[in-house]
Amino acid sequence: MSYQRRIFIAFSLLLSLLIIGTVGYSLLEKSNPHGEWNLLDAIWMTVITVTGVGYDDMQVSNAGRIFTLFLIIGGFGMFVYCITITTAFLIEGQLVSFFKHRKMIRTVEKLSNHYIICGIGDTGVHVLEEMEKADASFVCIEMDEERLEHLAETHDFLYVHGDATDDEILSRAGVERAKGLVACLSRDQDNLFAVISAKKLNPSLRVVSKAVENNSPEKMMTAGADEVVLPDHIGGIRLASGILEPHLIDFFAKMQVSRQTTRFAESIIQPDSKLDGITIEEAEIKEETGLVVIAIRSKDGTYIYNPSGDLQIEAGDALFVISDPRQLQILHKLTEDARWE
Repeated sequence: MSYQRRIFIAFSLLLSLLIIGTVGYSLLEKSNPHGEWNLLDAIWMTVITVTGVGYDDMQVSNAGRIFTLFLIIGGFGMFVYCITITTAFLIEGQLVSFFKHRKMIRTVEKLSNHYIICGIGDTGVHVLEEMEKADASFVCIEMDEERLEHLAETHDFLYVHGDATDDEILSRAGVERAKGLVACLSRDQDNLFAVISAKKLNPSLRVVSKAVENNSPEKMMTAGADEVVLPDHIGGIRLASGILEPHLIDFFAKMQVSRQTTRFAESIIQPDSKLDGITIEEAEIKEETGLVVIAIRSKDGTYIYNPSGDLQIEAGDALFVISDPRQLQILHKLTEDARWE
């Protein structure tokens, strides 16, 4: 049981005890030979009894004394318990953690057009770091609370503690307002459930999933994943390329490290862009941005590498470039890609 719930229950019981004591004394001391008690007398006697102060017995009647015995037994223990729980709550930093968690919840509730990372294990932590480098808006979902606390010591990120396959947890992460989701849980069946749940809650969401088994990608694509990645397969290709094409791999690695300065990027031409329906030469992209379009992905999924100047581009086409953040922002303005805003 959480400290917040323990404190709430303890103080609720203490308040109930004070009410019972006040009402009890008011009823029992109506016929007190020394005079009927008023409400303040009943409250005063209840408080000094429950707290163990015992300042004055106020010439309580025999019936009142018996009532006082029971009130002392229940009240003193309850009062000490409240103090113990409150002290532990403050000493262990739970109060700070509570307000930090509440602030995080409010921040996540305001997010939109963001990304969600399901699972920040050995694979997910690298996704987290890449999101940080790209200065993207994202929320992590992780079941392991200890791992969350450990990563929170070295990374500043928003997170939701819970099961990423649970619809309620996905909703708390703002899946209905999100732009994309990365499923990188340790088991393929969990990633499959996360994909199905996410697509059910937000059919327009772009979902990329990790897969461990070779027969899993087809199932995940059927479930709604837009892309499936086999980390072992990618790792094998990278190892082979490190031997066969070491300088090329070094080039990609250096660019990945310098993501904040220069990196591969894409910009998608929007219907209201002035680039829609004209050729690359007419678009004057190099003159405007200093960038060279190294590839284009047409809206039907076809890739065109080193496109010629007379190639006509249109809405839905993705332009691939190597750029720094300033150049990419200018390109996004030309294509009207919403990510520049």
